[in-house]
Amino acid sequence: MNIINHIKNNADKHPAKIAVIDEQRQITFNELYQKIQNFSTIFSSKNQKIISLVSENSISFLISYLGLINSGKTVHLIPPKISQDNLLNQINSSESGAIICPKIIKNEWKENDSTNIPIFEFGENISIKGNDDNELKKNELAYLIYTSGTTSEPKGVAISHSMIEFTTKNIINVLGYTNQDIDLLPLPLHHSFGLGCVHSSLNVGSTLILLKNASNLEQLLESIKKFNATTLAVIPATLTKLLMFDKYILEDYFTDLRLIITNSTSIPKDTVQNFKKIMKKGNLATYYGLTEASRSTFMIFDNDNNREESVGKAAPDVEIKIDTNDQDGINIGEILIKGKNVIQNYWKNSEADKKIVNGWLRTGDLGFLDEEKYLFLKGRHDEIINIGGEKVSPLEIEGVVKKLSGVEDIAAFGIEHKIFGQTIKVNIVKTKNSDLDKSQVLSYCIKNLEKYKIPSKIEFVEKIPKTDYGKVKRFMLK
Repeated sequence: MNIINHIKNNADKHPAKIAVIDEQRQITFNELYQKIQNFSTIFSSKNQKIISLVSENSISFLISYLGLINSGKTVHLIPPKISQDNLLNQINSSESGAIICPKIIKNEWKENDSTNIPIFEFGENISIKGNDDNELKKNELAYLIYTSGTTSEPKGVAISHSMIEFTTKNIINVLGYTNQDIDLLPLPLHHSFGLGCVHSSLNVGSTLILLKNASNLEQLLESIKKFNATTLAVIPATLTKLLMFDKYILEDYFTDLRLIITNSTSIPKDTVQNFKKIMKKGNLATYYGLTEASRSTFMIFDNDNNREESVGKAAPDVEIKIDTNDQDGINIGEILIKGKNVIQNYWKNSEADKKIVNGWLRTGDLGFLDEEKYLFLKGRHDEIINIGGEKVSPLEIEGVVKKLSGVEDIAAFGIEHKIFGQTIKVNIVKTKNSDLDKSQVLSYCIKNLEKYKIPSKIEFVEKIPKTDYGKVKRFMLK
């Protein structure tokens, strides 16, 4: 079964139940299914295999996305703030036959369009050229995402229907999603985190609430209360920002929340502990994964588990192993993943395909498994700073400096040094109205870090460049 089959089942069982609410309207399961079917007829007989779709947290986007899937197409998902060069590269690589997007983006792109393919807006009467292909076979690939993650070169990652079904089943079973849930989703839908939440909600028949702006914390909190939300999905950075609110205010808003789910990066230990105290009736949870291998581990931070810095155990029917030489008894090494949630190959990229050997994906992430197989992250293999032979993870430096009063965000990275090869630099974003200076940061590091781990350069910046998942783009730091 694919996601459309689950929507049909929910439409048959509960036709009048609200499936999705966005910031303009709402739609029932029956209405959603009918609109998906209507949209599908536009493309079902055309020979274009791939159609590009610009992400937006709206019902119109979901109808387009699901309608294209139902017509047998692969959906090439595009972030709304993509550069023109990147857009052109992706269109050429994907061989897309058309672009569908919000009206405002269509108008912007029409002025400077070099893609040479039709551009339509959501809800527009679409007439697309192409030969009828009565022999068109069912397409196993559901969507295509170009992801650069923490590296500079985007790679095409094609996700199959079977991968979606496998991952969705694990999300539902591990995190306990039911048709009684009201799921609040302020995440972008051009990444697997947000899409995975959509698939899970539509699968079980819960009600999905879409917000467009995750950075508007007041709107987020008011939406929790307005809709009586039972689940919330946010990136780790949002958790940190929420803790700026008074504890008792958060307790009031979180009364009905049974679950907050976040992802990918290790959450600061004190953040986990604070949410354990605030969420009286629910739990904070996280998962680890990549677009290429979504939801590979799960961790529910309940009061019976004190591994606050872990990203959990392997998901059902997923294998995790660590590639390490085990030198000096240290079991940290590259994380490898194998399972039905892992891609078989990248999109037209034989060089990237070398990361997948006998079904095992080399993630580039470093970590270790403890005696009970809980996974702990220790940075990335290509981000380790080598100071005269001493290896330092930037995550360790960041974890220490983040505890200094006046530090809102930080990124540590290596810079060239004539003698030692590399030394450490930290870029720091100060909290509002903070009078923190470099000498205070340096004094704090001297007290709390080994000598070779003390940053040689400290710079205050306005912003740390990050992916949508909150991972630092270290290749952009200088």
